[in-house]
Amino acid sequence: MFKKLTTIMVISFVLVNGVFLAALSMASYRSFFNFTSEEISETRLTLLNESAKKLAGFISSVSEAGVYIAINRNVIEMFSDEPDNAYDAISDQRELISIMNGVTSMKTFIHSIEVYTNHYEEYPIVSGEVVQPMNHVMDEKWFPSLFSKADYAWVPKHESIHTSQEFISYMHRLMNQRGETVGYIKVNVTAETFFEYMSDKELLNQTSEPLILLNTGGRIIAETHTSEVFPILDRVVSSMNDEPFSTLTEDYQQITNHHELIRYDNDYFLLLLSEPNYDQWRLAQVIPVDGLYTETRQMGIMIFAMGLLGLLISIPIVYWIGKRFSLPISNLIKGMRSIEKGDFNQKVGPYYIEEYDVLASSFNRMTKELNESVKRLKAESGYRREAEIRALQSQIMPHFLYNTLDMIRWKAMDHRANDISDMVNQLSRMLRIGLSGGNKFILLRDELEHVKSYIQIQQTRLTSQVHYHERVKASLKDLYVPKIILQPLSKIV
Repeated sequence: MFKKLTTIMVISFVLVNGVFLAALSMASYRSFFNFTSEEISETRLTLLNESAKKLAGFISSVSEAGVYIAINRNVIEMFSDEPDNAYDAISDQRELISIMNGVTSMKTFIHSIEVYTNHYEEYPIVSGEVVQPMNHVMDEKWFPSLFSKADYAWVPKHESIHTSQEFISYMHRLMNQRGETVGYIKVNVTAETFFEYMSDKELLNQTSEPLILLNTGGRIIAETHTSEVFPILDRVVSSMNDEPFSTLTEDYQQITNHHELIRYDNDYFLLLLSEPNYDQWRLAQVIPVDGLYTETRQMGIMIFAMGLLGLLISIPIVYWIGKRFSLPISNLIKGMRSIEKGDFNQKVGPYYIEEYDVLASSFNRMTKELNESVKRLKAESGYRREAEIRALQSQIMPHFLYNTLDMIRWKAMDHRANDISDMVNQLSRMLRIGLSGGNKFILLRDELEHVKSYIQIQQTRLTSQVHYHERVKASLKDLYVPKIILQPLSKIV
């Protein structure tokens, strides 16, 4: 089955086009995937930049609340002079609480504002945990790293001192008129509220995709994680030994407005880093690629399926074309089989394809020559048969002559005519040696016998005596010589 030309053509077509289709599909899919990946990455990065700009307004609004309190004239004057008595201390605290309540009433996203100071340590503290001793905040592990040199800082996600609630806070140093540090203002926003502003549904669509908020120093202020991509964040986030909070790795510290694919456990993730906003803060996002490129993969599968369908549809077409191309060869094979059976009148063609037409012409010329050769062979066979008959006839005539001479000899012996019998015997021997079955060469021994017979006949015929002498070596008598080469010379005395 697999030796037929049509089958081989179909299989070769399927193999060659299958490999070509696979390579083309892979190249097309890779090119389309790269183009789509770039477009999707750029689009998502643009959305992330827009979200970062929008988040900047929220961040500024929180920090403005802290700055407003820290630079408020009444607050500065309040901490510049020591209270004269407990009444003045409580009055100052209430006024301070009133200012902070006014701020929180206008900015509802602020959960609470706290003041840490030792200014009222000798006096009663107003209930409500708004005014607290400074050591409550200075004992936190993150405090030294944030306020060793800075006057204000953002405190990344941390638990409240009094409750287990998680806050992201803005802290600002409180100073009196003499420039002395008298305390710290801490503006608290719940982590949940902060994440809602970070994961802008209108821009980023999917809130499950983790986001990282980075300040100017690359310190992570807020982050949303999922268990699926948490190991991926370890590739871009590192925990410093002298820092209580995570920071971005050195490789990504200075990179902005950037996207790249990260591979982890045979899965790909898209890393996005926004450009800095006017506060020089950035957003980082890690997105699983599978969800982004589902339509792209479906398009690749569709392209491959269409190519495969086209290949399957082309098989019967190729088979039909192969049959048409192999038909002249089939006709040539049929013609050759007819010739094998003895029919030399077969003709094929002509054909449109030049190569097939040349083969057909050669085949027709061959059959013509074979037909003529067969006719010549038949004629030559007839001639040969006639020659064989003639040769047989020529062989029959000597046998008839020999038999006749033998009969004459025996008749002569019956009538006691010995001389006639001897002459007939010698004549018979001469004829046998002379004819020699048509051979041109005979033994020298037979040639000498031929001569003896001739001489004896002559001696019987002639009245005079014939003298005959042989001088031949015995070793020479077994050599071949042309027959009737010896001609006796006689002299009548």
